[in-house]
Amino acid sequence: MQQQFRKDELQDSPIGLWRYAKALPVEKKFVISLGEGFTPLLTARRLLENGDMMLKLDYVNPSGSFKDRGSTISISKANELGKREVAIDSTGNAAASLSAYAAKASMKCFVFIPSYTEAEKVIQISSTGATVISVKGNRQDVHDLIEEAYRKFGWYYCGFMVSPYAIEGTKTIAYEICEQLHWNPPDWIVFPVGTGSGIVGCHKGLRELMKMGWITRMPRLACIQPKSCAPISQAFLNGQSKIVPVERPETVAEGLAVGNPPKGDLVLDAIRKSSGVGETVDDDEILKAARDLATKEGQFVEVSAAASVAGAIKLLDKGVINRKEKIVCELTGTGLKSIKEYGKMVSGPHLVDPNIESLERALAGRR
Repeated sequence: MQQQFRKDELQDSPIGLWRYAKALPVEKKFVISLGEGFTPLLTARRLLENGDMMLKLDYVNPSGSFKDRGSTISISKANELGKREVAIDSTGNAAASLSAYAAKASMKCFVFIPSYTEAEKVIQISSTGATVISVKGNRQDVHDLIEEAYRKFGWYYCGFMVSPYAIEGTKTIAYEICEQLHWNPPDWIVFPVGTGSGIVGCHKGLRELMKMGWITRMPRLACIQPKSCAPISQAFLNGQSKIVPVERPETVAEGLAVGNPPKGDLVLDAIRKSSGVGETVDDDEILKAARDLATKEGQFVEVSAAASVAGAIKLLDKGVINRKEKIVCELTGTGLKSIKEYGKMVSGPHLVDPNIESLERALAGRR
């Protein structure tokens, strides 16, 4: 249960996610940490001229994604409960994250992934020593199998789609953004959404901050999903109270391809209670945002992460967001997890002989 504490108590707290330990459901002596949290919040001056956009760089967390926020809580709680074998199903980032924390805690980790998971993520997961099970089929097939497996073998399940501890971790996004802005929250916080753990957690954190009086107004939350897999955003746009699952979604934003998110209703509740919105972006818009982030802001992010920026720009163009409003876009994963997609977008190096004449000929074509 969350403890009441004062903002001035943070002055002597270490920089990182666990500076908010009194708001987190784990005793300090059981904490397993890799140094996650308190990621940079930077102004995007070139990405949005004549606007006020900031980027929350959650891809600089230890495993390269925001999932570390949920993993540090999940594994710490497992440690507190005396669990030695944990399991997770994921399209990659959550599994790579949880397996790293499990390794730190000397726990055996069983990871179930779809067979289409990107090779970069599979290698990262395998490097931790986890037992990796690649499942033929879609995301729901993976979840159905692990649900049967953890019940049969007695593993402690840490899946981000249903675990309450993932939410406890991602709520610290709200704490950090508000603290970094000196407790003057932005008008909008924009999330790329797959399972929904990030945006739901952020909403929980904002509610806690409001209850403690640390902030006096609620930012509006935006849920951005790829057009070909947007069960939550489409439900919002269509005015529906229930989510209609998407069968076998295909999108360049592989990390967001969750056709039947268990937290979908919670996401809808979060965006509606915050007077927020759901929006969709197509693959071309996502890829353009990824390129622009790299070429204009120097931010090399996972293609899925770029959906937040693509969505914010679309909402600005539609007039949903006013250019005078302060926007924070959550960047959830590193571009090192999307090497295949970036490989299609960039040109190769110029091969030259080791002399200035060869270099001049190569450069002439670029001037």
